Amino acid sequence: MKEMEVKRKMNGWKITAIIFIILFVLETLAGLWIVSKGLDVVKKEDACSQVICGPDTYDAYWYDRAGEICYCYHDHELMYQEYLG
Repeated sequence: MKEMEVKRKMNGWKITAIIFIILFVLETLAGLWIVSKGLDVVKKEDACSQVICGPDTYDAYWYDRAGEICYCYHDHELMYQEYLG
């Protein structure tokens, strides 16, 4: 009788450990995905500010994250726009 109780307790801990391992792996993958998306946005914004709307060519830039469009301004007027998709 005691052997069955011990086995049941051990199985409970094994199941709990497996669940926590799965949750840890899913959390890690979600975190890596979020970091990857964030770095992609930073890379596109840098391209917009440095390559497309170079500091010598235009006064200001704006990167629209939702539409992935780079806008370049000169004297508060939109002079150029480019899709970065």
